[in-house]
Amino acid sequence: MIIDAHAHMFTTGTFKEMIGNAPERMLKARKIPEKMMEGLKHDVKDNTAAWLEAMDRLGIEKTVFMATSPQSEEFAKFINSSNRFVGFAKINPTLPDAVDTLKAELKAGMTGVKLYATSGRFDIGAQEAWPFYELCEKERIPITIHFGVTIELASNLNAGNPLNISRVITEFPELKVAIAHFGAGFFRETLMLKYKRDNLFIETSGTNNWLPYQDNFLTLRDVFRKSLTVFGPQGIIFGTDTTIFPDGYREHILKQQTDILNELKVPKSDIEDIIYNNAKRAFGI
Repeated sequence: MIIDAHAHMFTTGTFKEMIGNAPERMLKARKIPEKMMEGLKHDVKDNTAAWLEAMDRLGIEKTVFMATSPQSEEFAKFINSSNRFVGFAKINPTLPDAVDTLKAELKAGMTGVKLYATSGRFDIGAQEAWPFYELCEKERIPITIHFGVTIELASNLNAGNPLNISRVITEFPELKVAIAHFGAGFFRETLMLKYKRDNLFIETSGTNNWLPYQDNFLTLRDVFRKSLTVFGPQGIIFGTDTTIFPDGYREHILKQQTDILNELKVPKSDIEDIIYNNAKRAFGI
């Protein structure tokens, strides 16, 4: 079986919630593909049916969905439509109401949190976020973080360095933290963070199109090999970053990553940890 630890669900409503009050000039600069806009026409019911069909076909037991806006009623409705869907809330941990927002999201059915450090442009290690991390550690709420590059034009890469979480994962040793997309350009920093820390995971989702912008010639295979060395097979969590509409499930990413693991002669039991057991253990699902 497989657990896909990183996916998204979009409808017209959730997309509007995500862009919020973004200036028109930014929306034009995004150059949102017409095909994507067509995909937004599908409602919660359509998304539920499409996801369950793909999961059944590919042997995916559960999928973890990352909210793209705080306290979205449509997103909560989708998450609660199947016990095979796991919801991670979008929260800015530095805001004064972060703890109350997390409590409300938990009541709405969320079981984890996604922090958008780069696009949120907040200091993820700020003292103001300490009460939020304390609650997450106490209630065993896992956290996935998007550091590094992102398609969000208003993002700030100064806030996107994984080293900003260094003190947090030291001060809260029971907190489970996964860094998405291999650090999305901050791979070296993500590796450094793992030193003598057991509560940090690296997550594989997305096209990993940050690779050409590095000052080295690493391939995705190299990234997997180094991650296996530093994090070990029990520290890597599989994901695809799929949005089911308009192109369907990202089977090519599932195949690409499992092919790489097989090429690296990773034992079958370790592959099972990466594509299933680690997410189950780290996220409590």
